[in-house]
Amino acid sequence: MILLTHAYFLADDAKEQQIMKPYPPLGILYLSGYLKENNIIHEVFDTTFSTKNEFYNNLLQKKPSYLAVYINLMTKLNVLEMIQFVKNSPELSETKIILGGPDVRYNTDNLLNYGADFLVIGEGEETFLEIVKNESDFQSIDGLAYKDKSGKVCVNKERTLRKNLEHLPFPNRKSIDLNLYLNAWKKYHSESSMTISTMRGCPYTCHWCSRGVYGLSYRRNSPQKVVEEIMWIQTNYEVDNFWFVDDVLQSVIVGLKILEKS
Repeated sequence: MILLTHAYFLADDAKEQQIMKPYPPLGILYLSGYLKENNIIHEVFDTTFSTKNEFYNNLLQKKPSYLAVYINLMTKLNVLEMIQFVKNSPELSETKIILGGPDVRYNTDNLLNYGADFLVIGEGEETFLEIVKNESDFQSIDGLAYKDKSGKVCVNKERTLRKNLEHLPFPNRKSIDLNLYLNAWKKYHSESSMTISTMRGCPYTCHWCSRGVYGLSYRRNSPQKVVEEIMWIQTNYEVDNFWFVDDVLQSVIVGLKILEKS
């Protein structure tokens, strides 16, 4: 079994407890949607409204073959703690740890030396699928970093980014309890809110911006697909507002115009 998680705990974030504008882990949900489309059995453990003890108990109960964790600057310490828990638990001796997210590109050696088994560098869906499908020939998997049998850190060539996002499935929002987020928004702000992404990358070259995942790329969904996703969300959940998490909004603007006409 494969377990996906993201290592952010709202209970440990005093500032966010004051703001109370939590959003679901969209990147993990995209990965879940891709695995589901490819008939890969997996689960998502959403840590946001959970605790570390609940997460660790779940790990010991499920004993996943792969534990995949999204890591960024905010969650790094929690992820390192998770790695140590797995490596120090005899019950999880067969569990392989896969890390992905913006942090892995710039901390490859450190994370592998600390105990991570694989790092997915760049866009994650295809690389992750190849890892779990091909459990021996890791040299052939683009976008992967790992240690070989001698302990040497190996970084494979970059994965070519898919040019067309149209064939990517929607985030698997049904894999977690989204109502926890919607209810929190409703309670503290009187209106619920949901994230949606319509593109990947950015056409500009601001030096302060992270390019650890999408690199120098800019790809967007069609306005029609944007509308389809909005309508699916509205059909399945009670959402008052959408936050578009894009760097540029071309598909969003056209998509909203289509919605106005429909």
